Amino acid sequence: MRPGSLAILGVATYSAFLVATMPARWLAERVLPPGPRSVALQEIDGTIWHGSARAAIGSYAGTFTIDRIEWRFLPARVLQGRLAYALSVRGAGFEARGELGRSPGGWGVRDLAARADAAVATTLLPWMRPWRPEGTLSAASTALDLAKLDMRGALRIEWTGAATALSEVRPLGTYRADVASEGAAARITVSTLAGPLRVAGQGRLAFPSQITFSGEARGEGAGAPALEPLLDLLGTRKPDGARAIEWRTR
Repeated sequence: MRPGSLAILGVATYSAFLVATMPARWLAERVLPPGPRSVALQEIDGTIWHGSARAAIGSYAGTFTIDRIEWRFLPARVLQGRLAYALSVRGAGFEARGELGRSPGGWGVRDLAARADAAVATTLLPWMRPWRPEGTLSAASTALDLAKLDMRGALRIEWTGAATALSEVRPLGTYRADVASEGAAARITVSTLAGPLRVAGQGRLAFPSQITFSGEARGEGAGAPALEPLLDLLGTRKPDGARAIEWRTR
């Protein structure tokens, strides 16, 4: 082999070695620029292909800590035109796993499965703190694609063993919210799977945070009288005793 060919082969081999062993911290320093920021990665270990880290996410509601993030590059997805990683995330009271990818059209999530204590929601949504929710939240999606303010796909969220400090009835029930989107807005359908507090309705989410929801809530069974104080908080009484729910956010 000619000296020039050997040099090219040597450079290619060395370059491949550098890429294969590129530390995760190198990528983190470029993805998260220096200076004040809302996401801080700590205890970064491994490479950009397979590694782990800890994260602290700051917001106006406080700091949300993720004890461990693990990632693994999925080379087969390149053949589909995507750069993708298998991710698993866990912290106090929550865990999630799925596949996060990037294509020319935007970001995508595949096979999402997440589970959290309902109380964790108050860290991200401080307006829920007076309700002190209890129970278990789960979320699942086979595919979600995001491009700026455009989302396409479906997400299912369930609240099992739901309870709140504002009612002595425990549990209130198990509830499901189905979110389906094909553009800049998503349809939301809420239903009751079980329990004395029956809630149903439909709404619309205009990205990023404008929500409208119309529905009703009512109590059923022997525990219905004890639900009256909570029902009065949810909406105005209708002639049939149900409460009309009308929520608007901007």
